[in-house]
Amino acid sequence: MHLDPSKGRKLHTNLFDYTAVLEPLLKDALERRRLLAAIRVITIRDADDKARLTAEADADLEALRSVADLVVAAHVATATQKSSALDARLLSAAEKVSAVLRTSGESVQRATAITQLRDAAAEWLNAQRPETAPVRSCLHWPLEFPEVFVDREQSGFDAMIGNPPFIGGKKISGAAGSNLREHLVRVVAGGVTGNADLVAYFFLRATHVAQSVGFLATNTIAQGDTSEVGLAQIVDEGWVIHRAISSTPWPGRAAVEIAKVWLTSVDWSGKRFIDGEAVPSIDETLWPGSRSGWRKQPLSSNLGMASQGSILLGQGFLLTADEAQQLIASEPASVDVVLPFISGEDLATAPTMETSTWAINFFDWPEDRAASFRGAWSHVAAHVKPDRMTKDRVKYPKMVDQWWRYWNERVDLYESIRDLLRVIALPRVSKYAVPVWIKPNQVINEKVIVVTRDDDDAFGVLSSGVHWRWMHRYTSTLGTGINYSPSDVLHHFVFPAASEAVASAAAELDRVRSEIMVAANEGVTKTYNRVHDPAETSDVIGRLRGCHVALDSAVCDAYGWNDLEMEHDFHPVRGQGVRFTFNPAVTQEILERLLELNKERYEAEVAAGLHAAPAKGAAKNSASKKSAAMKSSAPSLFGDDEDESDDMGDDE
Repeated sequence: MHLDPSKGRKLHTNLFDYTAVLEPLLKDALERRRLLAAIRVITIRDADDKARLTAEADADLEALRSVADLVVAAHVATATQKSSALDARLLSAAEKVSAVLRTSGESVQRATAITQLRDAAAEWLNAQRPETAPVRSCLHWPLEFPEVFVDREQSGFDAMIGNPPFIGGKKISGAAGSNLREHLVRVVAGGVTGNADLVAYFFLRATHVAQSVGFLATNTIAQGDTSEVGLAQIVDEGWVIHRAISSTPWPGRAAVEIAKVWLTSVDWSGKRFIDGEAVPSIDETLWPGSRSGWRKQPLSSNLGMASQGSILLGQGFLLTADEAQQLIASEPASVDVVLPFISGEDLATAPTMETSTWAINFFDWPEDRAASFRGAWSHVAAHVKPDRMTKDRVKYPKMVDQWWRYWNERVDLYESIRDLLRVIALPRVSKYAVPVWIKPNQVINEKVIVVTRDDDDAFGVLSSGVHWRWMHRYTSTLGTGINYSPSDVLHHFVFPAASEAVASAAAELDRVRSEIMVAANEGVTKTYNRVHDPAETSDVIGRLRGCHVALDSAVCDAYGWNDLEMEHDFHPVRGQGVRFTFNPAVTQEILERLLELNKERYEAEVAAGLHAAPAKGAAKNSASKKSAAMKSSAPSLFGDDEDESDDMGDDE
């Protein structure tokens, strides 16, 4: 009468005797299922015998199904509440459950009790279910397959194969209900939180009922929160991933990158393969396991270094250049709130990182201060307020009561860069994730990641192949695009000591690249399409490639890695195609060294008292919850809004 038997025993006393009540029902059903399997259907009588045995086995388990449905339904219905709510539900049904299990035969009393349990279970199970979601129902593996789970030396299926359904982690609540999502977190994921995609919970459930699994999934199964919630926990339980295709296009029409994963809980003495190549081991991100088994940990020194730009949640805040100039001309003081607006698209396409779009920004100001800018206030009142007034005030009070403000203003970000002449920016989702310089005195869109540094040294390290390879190793993707997530990349990355050589190489790279982009009137994406194209042999692109070679060499020297033979050329990069970069063997060695530096730095920070507690072990630290310090303190429609998917703000 509980999904955690130890808690159920404490909650219920003298409810029923398992040996006397439940075990005979399961064993009778099991015996009939074994008889079923032994019958070869040759005559109509054979088919009739099978049908009779099936009906008898189902009848044996009818009462147990109704009770099991009720137990699961109670957990789902109260998943977003305190544990006392669950206890109250289960206790309220205990008497009826006892009556069902103690009453045998086909009595009216028993049939009535079963019907009452089913009705209660259906009501509880579908509580808070969105109208567009399918009606919820339960499948209880031991009851549907008693021959697999009962009276076997090794309970469960020998193997399970499949293609689980996909819903992005931030969309599960809207599609299936917040209580069902919380149930997945509490019960299936054992309380490990994170914006994991639905597929992670199918992987976890499969490992609960099978000894080996072969699943096809989206490639996010090995990325970010989905990896931490799913494969990381599975590996920590002793499962071995022995074969994987890390990322490959779906063969159908959908533009989706998929992964294929083979894993087992039995002793594995065979070889292990990633993308067809033999490796010593495979970790939860479907990369070769590290030499030490260490998992990267967030560094306290890096936590305040980067921020996502403002989340407006209202196109009415935006202005054309002409509209902006008219507002400023009519009310010169509005230069404080009418500002250039730079987006991720601008970072990818604008040769000079300048924008033709402007925005009205009232920061976190109260109504009276914002309203003092009459022209800007009138514009926002006309173009933002009407839509905001249609929102659910109970669910989103800020959106309605402070309609003149962005959903997340990022006031701390603007305060931190106010006195800088330039800051480093990267598009949150892009083809190449190239750092560029932008001006700080503008509204920065949420599709932009800002690194609050203005020095050439930091710019050089972030522009280097060393950082790019670390990013490619640990960040998630959207299709074939790179989703730059500071909490997955930058918070764990160890910078080398400051270097004049790195700063000089970075300044030269920026100068040469800027000249090329302005001359060709092309943005970063088109420029790097040429850089990474082996057929591009122009002198100007050759100069830019040479700048990257020089920068990579300077950065490696800053780390003290002058023993590496970089061998820059056109090399295949997993999920990215061919790139102009250093060779794969050097890549793996650099990643190992960066991970070792992360371990050293993290352990030093722990010793200095900068972390609440050390991670659990180097090789087997469990999938960790993200540090509270890494989450935005501002409200969010979708939980942690730091690493939103590319359609942030499209659905409420």
